[in-house]
Amino acid sequence: MNEDIRSIIDCYPYNDYRNYPLLKERQKRKAMYLRVLSCLRQGAKILTETYKGEVGIIILRELPWDSSFFKIPMASIDGMFLRDGANETLRQRLLDMGLDWMIKKRIKHVSFKLDTADIKTALMLQKRGFYLVDTLLTYLYVKNYTIPRKIKSLFRLRAFEDRDYKTVIDILEYAFKGYKNRFTNDPYLPKDRMLLLYKGWLENLIKRDDGYLIVAERRGRVVGFLGYFCLKELCEVTGRLHVGRALTASGPEGVGCQPQFMAYLGDAPFYPDTVEGDTSINNTGVQKIWINVLRSPLIRSKYIFHYWFK
Repeated sequence: MNEDIRSIIDCYPYNDYRNYPLLKERQKRKAMYLRVLSCLRQGAKILTETYKGEVGIIILRELPWDSSFFKIPMASIDGMFLRDGANETLRQRLLDMGLDWMIKKRIKHVSFKLDTADIKTALMLQKRGFYLVDTLLTYLYVKNYTIPRKIKSLFRLRAFEDRDYKTVIDILEYAFKGYKNRFTNDPYLPKDRMLLLYKGWLENLIKRDDGYLIVAERRGRVVGFLGYFCLKELCEVTGRLHVGRALTASGPEGVGCQPQFMAYLGDAPFYPDTVEGDTSINNTGVQKIWINVLRSPLIRSKYIFHYWFK
């Protein structure tokens, strides 16, 4: 990636890590740059546009994993990077380039997670037919920095074992039956595929080298689980274990295990240094746990926009 593109990413005013405690400014910029490199390694396409001397980039990625679940060709806009104060025409031309690329790829469905502070892009997306399906809040637990509220330990936490597989699948089906998220909020997507998507997520947590899965046990029975993936860009920047993209659920006998998972993250089997937790703005129950139990700061909020090619 040439230095011009690197400088645009470094100057991007809505860096995902800008509110991340304990990171220096250069680390925040490097983490954002490494995030982009990670997207490119996953097959993303980077397009560059110049207008009146200003340069911007847009990052596009086909989503074969998501497409396989919904039986629809899907893609995402993984980022639109402009210098602060860039000409608005450049923003519009970048989006046009991105949509043209997707038309050539015969994409039907597009997702774009956009920082809520980027009002100009949000307004442009809505004018172009993108529709808002959710707002995602991200909280942060930092080991030896976040001081969680002490709660009673009712469950034994341990690493997932192969013998737990059927039980965690049963728990997932129980917890996510009828669960609403950005996909169920989208009128163009089939609603009967959601459980398959969560099962695929759980399978990745079990099989992938960067996945971690913890179970909660009570009276010798598994009653809940928490899984997360390694956030490699942050690990590379700091040399510590950072995780996120969590998936958690509890069965009928596991009421109360989710607060314990979150309150005892620092003592969990994999000892992460930080844990990012994402939740919908509508999921007030999980928000209360992050705020009241973990006393964690909100570090990021993003609109989730979808687009459907008619």
